[in-house]
Amino acid sequence: MSTQRGNGFGLYIVYLFFYFFGYIGLRFILVFVVFYFSLTTPLLKRYLREYYLLATGKFNYKIYYKHLYTFSLIFSDRFLSKRFSQRYHIHPQNKKSYIADETKGVLFLFSHIGDWTTCELLPSEKNISINIVMQEAIKESIQKFGNSIKKEKEGSLRIIDLSEGGISVAIKVAKAFQNGEIVAMMSDRILSAQGAIKVNFLGKEIRINKNPFEVAYNRNVPLIALFSMRQRDYHYNAYYYWITPYNRDIPKEEAIAIAAQEYSELLEKMVREYPDQWFNHYDFFGTAA
Repeated sequence: MSTQRGNGFGLYIVYLFFYFFGYIGLRFILVFVVFYFSLTTPLLKRYLREYYLLATGKFNYKIYYKHLYTFSLIFSDRFLSKRFSQRYHIHPQNKKSYIADETKGVLFLFSHIGDWTTCELLPSEKNISINIVMQEAIKESIQKFGNSIKKEKEGSLRIIDLSEGGISVAIKVAKAFQNGEIVAMMSDRILSAQGAIKVNFLGKEIRINKNPFEVAYNRNVPLIALFSMRQRDYHYNAYYYWITPYNRDIPKEEAIAIAAQEYSELLEKMVREYPDQWFNHYDFFGTAA
């Protein structure tokens, strides 16, 4: 994966500009930050070139700069929305009640597109907690900065850290489902070859995370792809897509493959609509093939 850039001190400077000047100040400082990174990230530029040619058929410096700028805005929102949650508005799209059985729970498919953390600000259905299973590589200084921000209110998002080990994670996931809660899993990035499944995406055969589809099959819980996409300052649209219920009359592996491909097609739809909000910043098509 690409080397992570930025640090907690840089985020603190961005935070101060936003605190005193709002989005005008934030956008002003990001112009210089993004320009610097656009000149010092040739490897990332190469990866994104391949992605954009597949997604839109076009790529140039202007597109590259806009992509980095959008990423910087959304990454900033990830922290700012916690401290200034009352300013942010998440607009649910094509949403219906997803709690059919309060004793069974729901599995959300999250992706590295838009900002999944803003889902914490969605109007909660019966105040149900969201337990996201993930292992995110964030610099320690950035983690400290995020922890230092005083939240306006406690959110409903909990992290189940994959680094705790398979048994501990499995117990926490099972407990969340037993409590009728939401379990969310990152679906577009594989963690190991054993936990991967092949799908077609942007005209190429790639591998994505098989685990959420297998968990949903085994637990017989609803499977919903949720994408939270930035529309403008302070505003995100949250798109809900119900994956077709598993067909129990066909072999398990076939049923899981059908669900995974359906998710891949939904992800491709969002990528084509919001190409500059897809943030797999590494050799995705090289490592996912």
